[in-house]
Amino acid sequence: MDNFNDQLTVVKANSIVEAGYRLSIYENRILLTCISRIDSMGVIGLDDTFTVSVQDLVGLNGLDSKSAYRNLLKAVDRLYERSVIIELPNDEILKMRWVSSIKYISKGGMVELQFSQKIIPYISELRREFTQYRLNNVLMFKSNYSIRIYELLVKWGGNEKAVEVEWLKKQFQLEDKYTRISDLKKYVVDIAMTEINKHSDMQASYSQIKRGRNVVAFKFEYGLKNQQTQKTTKGFNNKINGISNTEIEKKARVGESYEAAAGRILALKDAVSGTL
Repeated sequence: MDNFNDQLTVVKANSIVEAGYRLSIYENRILLTCISRIDSMGVIGLDDTFTVSVQDLVGLNGLDSKSAYRNLLKAVDRLYERSVIIELPNDEILKMRWVSSIKYISKGGMVELQFSQKIIPYISELRREFTQYRLNNVLMFKSNYSIRIYELLVKWGGNEKAVEVEWLKKQFQLEDKYTRISDLKKYVVDIAMTEINKHSDMQASYSQIKRGRNVVAFKFEYGLKNQQTQKTTKGFNNKINGISNTEIEKKARVGESYEAAAGRILALKDAVSGTL
């Protein structure tokens, strides 16, 4: 993984993070690679394009360039047919495609994508209610469900969250799969916990909530791996950009560094004071 990926940040509207959709791991990597290159506070147009190359996939699964390009082509072909479903206010449902066009550039071992018109407001010009994290926290995941659950943990914030099994299956479009709870745990949740703990900046675990003999919900417990180290090394009364560590720890999002949280809190305060 090159150092450039260490600096890329994925930013999505919260409604997309909790939307209903299904993607393969390659399809999701392609999307996240493109989204991480967007200025989330800026504007993207219908004519703006995003390029994904073989090099964005080589090394992640030990593939050679030829195999990686075949995987890239298969993934973008499927991605072109994929849609995402968002529940809007007033019981309205919005169904939209992720991308509107794909250009194949075989000589360069790359593809060029354009996002669909309806998806653009959910990945750009974001001012509030969004989820962000470093791209390299999810690039080594081999399961798409690991990415989805990691994003949910970041979006939820705090350190624990209980969600109904049926809600999770609906958002992942698994209503007709894994009818046995043991299979859902084995092929979705357990894999996600293992990969999140091994490859990301988070430590996570879960327990089951039962109604009678039936498992009806999962309770996730999670936090940053380096949280304790940061609390120890950064004094209780220390400040970053004028924001105290105490306030940062109360308001920081999961996956967010002290410096990033301080900058975001300061920007919010400046915005509020500017409206007074």
